[in-house]
Amino acid sequence: MSQNHTEGCLVNDAGAHRIAVESDSLDRESEARSPVLEPALLARIHQLNVDYLELLIGERESGAQTTQLQHIPLRERAALAELSPRAIRALAELPYTLYSLGFEGEHFWDAVCLEATPPTSPSVVDRYGTVGDSSPQYAFCKLALFHAWHVVAANTMAARVIYAMPYATAQRLACTPLWQLRYIAASYGELMMPRWPTNPAFWPDLIRFAANDDKRRLHTTRLLGTQLIAAELEVACELSRRHPRAAALASPRLRAKKLQMSPRVASNKARSIHDDHSR
Repeated sequence: MSQNHTEGCLVNDAGAHRIAVESDSLDRESEARSPVLEPALLARIHQLNVDYLELLIGERESGAQTTQLQHIPLRERAALAELSPRAIRALAELPYTLYSLGFEGEHFWDAVCLEATPPTSPSVVDRYGTVGDSSPQYAFCKLALFHAWHVVAANTMAARVIYAMPYATAQRLACTPLWQLRYIAASYGELMMPRWPTNPAFWPDLIRFAANDDKRRLHTTRLLGTQLIAAELEVACELSRRHPRAAALASPRLRAKKLQMSPRVASNKARSIHDDHSR
């Protein structure tokens, strides 16, 4: 009986040791598994959001032709300009960007890449020569594109969360040569715009609650943005493959404005019309 009892204790001790080892292994594995949005990445997103908000405010103060602020309702433009630096930082603390680069529209992004691709193999002078203008909008768009490329190359899931980027768009962006991003950024007037400008609650609530330092309601509005990203991904994943026209109509980008053709597209179209008349 004593021997059986001893053997039973040994078996129990061995089982307990195995469970403890497995539990410790799982704990280490959980600790090693990093979150989708790491603190350093979130900090960069927050800073880019602050810069974009200041870009919007700068457009209003300069009185020059606006490319970004035009999508924000007039009342919100004035309220945004009156925010304190603290309120701007609070507004910018989101797990996604306050600007869209068109990633949520798979067909739109394909068209942008196609238009930014030179018709012939470019020389090194063409690839790294002067592109775009000297505006802060172009400079910001170029930097934001490089950052998006870095995010998708390092973590595709993070790109989905931050940019509502479908898998096909992520693959295309990851394979895009870095020099070509400069050409894409030159179309910032059509490419970059505020996130969800036609949503009746997003921008008005963000600005109002940040100004009032209402942390609870500000958090609720942040969650609205996360829900809008989920809706965009659903459109991209489901409708774009079966009903491309329906996906285009569902895009908040196309609801916000009628996309203008880039100068090169317009000139090509004009040339084509001229050729048709000549015939």
